[in-house]
Amino acid sequence: MRYVFAALAAVALSSPAAAEGWWRAKTNHFVVYSETSKEQAEKLAVNLERFDQVMRYVRGMSLESEEVPDSAKLTLYQFGDTDDIGELAGSRGVAGFFIPRAGGSVAFVPARQPRVRGSIGTRDTDDSFSGVVLFHEYAHYFMYQHAPAAYPRWYSEGFAEVYGTAQLTESGFRMGGAATHRADVLRYLNTYHVKRLLDPPERMDGEDGAQIYAMGWLLSNYLSFSGERKGELEKYLRLINAGQTSRQAAEQAFGDLDKLNRDLDAYRRGRARIVEVKFPNYKPPRAEVRALSQAEEAKMRLHIRSQVGVSKEKAKALVDDARRLASAHPRDVPVLRAAMEAEYDAQNDREAEALADRILQIDPVNTDARIYRARIALRRAKTDPKQFAVARKEFVAANKADNENPVPLHGYYLTYLLAGETPPKDALIAVERAYEFAPFDPGIRTTLAHLMLIENRNKEALNLLGPIINDPHPKPGKRLTKLREISKQIEAGNKTEALKELAPKLDDDKEDEDDA
Repeated sequence: MRYVFAALAAVALSSPAAAEGWWRAKTNHFVVYSETSKEQAEKLAVNLERFDQVMRYVRGMSLESEEVPDSAKLTLYQFGDTDDIGELAGSRGVAGFFIPRAGGSVAFVPARQPRVRGSIGTRDTDDSFSGVVLFHEYAHYFMYQHAPAAYPRWYSEGFAEVYGTAQLTESGFRMGGAATHRADVLRYLNTYHVKRLLDPPERMDGEDGAQIYAMGWLLSNYLSFSGERKGELEKYLRLINAGQTSRQAAEQAFGDLDKLNRDLDAYRRGRARIVEVKFPNYKPPRAEVRALSQAEEAKMRLHIRSQVGVSKEKAKALVDDARRLASAHPRDVPVLRAAMEAEYDAQNDREAEALADRILQIDPVNTDARIYRARIALRRAKTDPKQFAVARKEFVAANKADNENPVPLHGYYLTYLLAGETPPKDALIAVERAYEFAPFDPGIRTTLAHLMLIENRNKEALNLLGPIINDPHPKPGKRLTKLREISKQIEAGNKTEALKELAPKLDDDKEDEDDA
């Protein structure tokens, strides 16, 4: 599951101009690496933390959340300009993108606008647009982290648009304002009926795609803030997750859809219902900020490309840089970690394992080194089944070092399943715990759905597959089509094909991540 504004690809990045160096800002739920200034890095991290508080408040959750382990934090990289982000994403004009995954969700945004011909220097990125982009994508992540369920696409995008337009104030926030960046599309709502939004055709055209965001925002805003249809949205979502189609659920929850369309049009023409909240005795969150060391700065470009995900062939192009860095900084763990990942991605398992061993000599409880040793063992298990036990041992050690990291929990379960062994009770508990920590990760979701089918818990399996099938930004390909087909088969009581399709495969290089 990837929330992006373009397809992802790993490519060389140009060096940004006028950077002040790299800074790291850390809060309870975020880590920001920013190639700007200490003040800007701190501001970005604090605003992200404040937006998380907004989400928690509206969802009825406590604002006083404790700090989560680094493996559970969203890491955001702010560097270069929109051209650099576009190159990294493989598409020009990309304003930022976001990859939610177990053990390390990441996001990428520009530090500046691109240089304009005829101008002198560069300008800072438009904070208002960058805020909408980043808040929209984090809203998706938050939804699937704290309320995972099957959501129709109009609501998934509408929900994210509503939260994406939230404005932080000195002691709280405002929400419900107009989505001005959707204004052009909203002008044509009088020719687009809400029935089509709620029951879109299998093959949507460009207008359908645009209205998913624009009309999706309007309907979500109306149902949430107008006060005219209290409880109807909640009923609609309950019916969806009980197995009804979007159209069936809408007719039961909203009633006459022609009337809903008229009401929605009247709401569009009226004044925005802005909700403002001020927290009593509010103290804004704080961020720990420090400058990166010379070694840490040196590895950032390599690290960023690896974090996006690279194919084996593209990873090979990074190996020389990785080795030079590791040679220049032989005892710097972040550098060695970046080099280890590059070697692993290039399938240089001996070199990756040697780097993992060097890391463990310096930091005996390093979780990442244990995880990569386990992954290497799983690769070797293709020809040497004894390596399953090695991988299992490494995942257990990684779990002891960080017992809230979902990757070792998931991997521990897989060492039994992939070996053709019956998982013991503690392995079953482990994969369920992995899901609790990372419900947004599709690999963990499908693994758990497979287990539910084995245990004849078909309805729970369908609930787990729902968010993947209704992914707001699906990765195109046969996989999604296949998942939709097997879901229909499960509903009909036939799970044979589903068990085969959902079963984890030993050929998967990174069992906990999407394909690069």
